Amino acid sequence: MRKIKLFSIIILFLGIVTNMRLLGQPEFQFTVQSWATYTTYEHSADSTTTQLGFGVRRARLRGKMVKGKLTGFVQYDAAVNVLHDAQIDYAFSKNLKFRMGRFIGPGSQAGGRTSHTAIDFAERSIVGRLWASAVNISDYRSYGLSVIHKIGVIQYEIMASNGDGSVNFKPYNTKSGNSKVNTGNLPQLDFMISSKFSNGLSGGVHFGLPNEDRCDVSSLTGFLYFHPNNYKKGSFRGKADYSQAADNTGESTVTSFGYGVMGFYKLTDKLEIGSRYEIWDPDKNLNNDAFGNITVGANYSPDPEHWQDMLFKLSATFKTSEVENQPFDPFIVHFVWQVYMH
Repeated sequence: MRKIKLFSIIILFLGIVTNMRLLGQPEFQFTVQSWATYTTYEHSADSTTTQLGFGVRRARLRGKMVKGKLTGFVQYDAAVNVLHDAQIDYAFSKNLKFRMGRFIGPGSQAGGRTSHTAIDFAERSIVGRLWASAVNISDYRSYGLSVIHKIGVIQYEIMASNGDGSVNFKPYNTKSGNSKVNTGNLPQLDFMISSKFSNGLSGGVHFGLPNEDRCDVSSLTGFLYFHPNNYKKGSFRGKADYSQAADNTGESTVTSFGYGVMGFYKLTDKLEIGSRYEIWDPDKNLNNDAFGNITVGANYSPDPEHWQDMLFKLSATFKTSEVENQPFDPFIVHFVWQVYMH
């Protein structure tokens, strides 16, 4: 039976490849990010664990098909066996499109809205990662539909989603445990306004509304980035991010927030050095519970004209915490080797 399924998949793939003109123009992209890490865990005053190891951070396959006003996009990560994106776009005009499926919508720019091929250090900022966890979209994606409209340099986005990024509704008029879940008549709603100027400056603000039947968390994020169009030796680029989430599920609202700033300097055409400071407060009404990171690093590409295609990253992160006897892993080193084929 498994051989029959494999044979069927091969036949289907060959059929698609041999009928490209009927389907549209396909595009494929592959990303592999392998890494080595070193860290120590201080379990107690007399107990410390050292870890040095290797792994695959990402092994992504992207597929895109364009047919007239329709565009299909799928992204799969073999390293974790997860389908990240499966979306369909319909372009009403050059500046207005409709999107439906599972995708990255309005939210923290420090999260999924920064491509995995363009992450500044080894990992994304905690400002984006912890915001995503707070609103139940740990991989920055949700099932829903979105309208994206651009007027001049201003882009507007409105997204209606399931709220929880792991919820994929499949009602078949059959009874199941999930049939007792009440989502109400309104979807989760997120709004975003962003802009990108010709001088390399970009910024935006996002608002997420709470929904007591889905994700009863309101959120606010904002960003201001500078990346010169001609980023070369002697140039500087920088980022500032802010995220906030107010959880209304308990007896009282718990508001968490964080911010981060970072900058990179292009030392040579092939090498840049940078640093980042970020902090997250899980409850603004409590004292001495904030934590954060101070990261320094260097990125090297042997091909400056195609910076992301072959990229080496070395970063050292020093963790900070206001909580007594934390963090357990105060220091971690990452070395990342990225290959991006497109």
